[in-house]
Amino acid sequence: MKPSGRRLKLFRNPPKTFFEEDEPAEAPVKGPLLPQPLFYALLALFGVSLMLAVDWFGLLLLNSQGVYAQIGSLNTLRVTGALMAGIAIPSILLMFHYDRVYSYTSEENVFFGVTFSLSFMLGLPCALVGIFA
Repeated sequence: MKPSGRRLKLFRNPPKTFFEEDEPAEAPVKGPLLPQPLFYALLALFGVSLMLAVDWFGLLLLNSQGVYAQIGSLNTLRVTGALMAGIAIPSILLMFHYDRVYSYTSEENVFFGVTFSLSFMLGLPCALVGIFA
């Protein structure tokens, strides 16, 4: 018995593997969004803000009663909001920079996106209470 032509057409080529695609998944490279000195300045600002925020949360963890007694709870919220803004603003700009250079799935873009989300969700309520209280 002769096999049908349809079956031969389906199995002419070996099946594709899971990682094999017709088109690449990466977005086309458009070039850097930020000039190099501004890029390095944002990286430095992000690093300094992150270091200060970690120190601030360590101070609050170890001696929260002393911080509240010294500067008050409203100023504590203002400092927390300012430190979180110092992380959120450079991270959103760096996220857009890496989105333009690589793609939305690059490791750097995901890192700065998550960092922006966390700092924004923590810093916005602190900043709003610090401003309107």
